[in-house]
Amino acid sequence: MIQFVFVGHKKERIIESIRALRREPISKIVLFIGEEDIPGESKARKTAEELKKDLEPVYDIEIAKIDKKNVIRAAKKLLEMIRGEKEGVLLNASGSLRSVAIAAYIAACVTGSRIVTSIPKYDENEEEVGIEEIVEIPTLPIDFPGEEQIQILSAIDSGVDSLDELIKRLNPGITSDKFAKERSRVSHHIAKLEKIGAVRKLKRGRNVRIELTPLGQFLMGGIGIGSA
Repeated sequence: MIQFVFVGHKKERIIESIRALRREPISKIVLFIGEEDIPGESKARKTAEELKKDLEPVYDIEIAKIDKKNVIRAAKKLLEMIRGEKEGVLLNASGSLRSVAIAAYIAACVTGSRIVTSIPKYDENEEEVGIEEIVEIPTLPIDFPGEEQIQILSAIDSGVDSLDELIKRLNPGITSDKFAKERSRVSHHIAKLEKIGAVRKLKRGRNVRIELTPLGQFLMGGIGIGSA
């Protein structure tokens, strides 16, 4: 099993969380640091290097980068990496920023992976002195759009300037006698996709432009993983 560990500044908390999971059949640990030079990231990178040095005698260690500011982009990166691992993945969010923890939770829900975090332990001076326990976070099943809706999302791609343009992308060479029925079908699915926040409509003169939202882009990136 591979453990994904998201590195912040609390080295001791991360070390203790890994120790608390020693009964899990972990063979490799991936330490995630930020891609961007955001405030505090240099300390997180130093922490990751220290962790790598401490853990290498026991585990195969890798350091990877993730977007700590864009939750959807971070989740997509995790989805790709989880799918690329032949062994199961356990996500350890004990030391992560909130944005990364959210991305990890999304990835866990989509892939059916386990995700854990730790409850910090404090002394009488309210100083953190370790962890109370490791808590496994229940994941929610993700209900992806159906096959027809996925085809529509794919056809929208970078956006379409009207519903009619979308219909023509979906049905090259469609005849006029079938156009009205197809328009009704596609409109129905667009309404559902808009309701779940996967697409948005933008008024452009007499036409309505249809675009994918970040969620729609994420769903397109995660479909193969979710169904694997």
